[in-house]
Amino acid sequence: MFWLSEILKDLRHLIFFKETIRKPPMQRVELIVEVSFDTFVQVSFTDGAGKYRIKDFTGKYWKTEILLYEEREVLFSVFVNNHLLKKDQYILMTRKVNDEITGKQKIDLSNSLTYEGWFRLN
Repeated sequence: MFWLSEILKDLRHLIFFKETIRKPPMQRVELIVEVSFDTFVQVSFTDGAGKYRIKDFTGKYWKTEILLYEEREVLFSVFVNNHLLKKDQYILMTRKVNDEITGKQKIDLSNSLTYEGWFRLN
């Protein structure tokens, strides 16, 4: 019986998602991560359907665009690896809603810790 409820839930989601595609988006959210040095980074965020996602990249820059069809908060956090314990390094997290910056935060990284945990943009 559990599998039947999961199938019904998936069908409801498909029907709802199909309806939201026909509507114009209410907001266009851009999430941007800039790191001062090349490293491995994980980014967690909620997508347009409200699902929690984790993406990873190696480098200095990452960006994604999310279209929202209903008003909701987009969660956004970053996990950075400073395995060489470089000094004077930072992360710059930016959130733009409809091309207007609604959140920006510069985080200075410790040169004594490889991992400091997830940094969340408030």
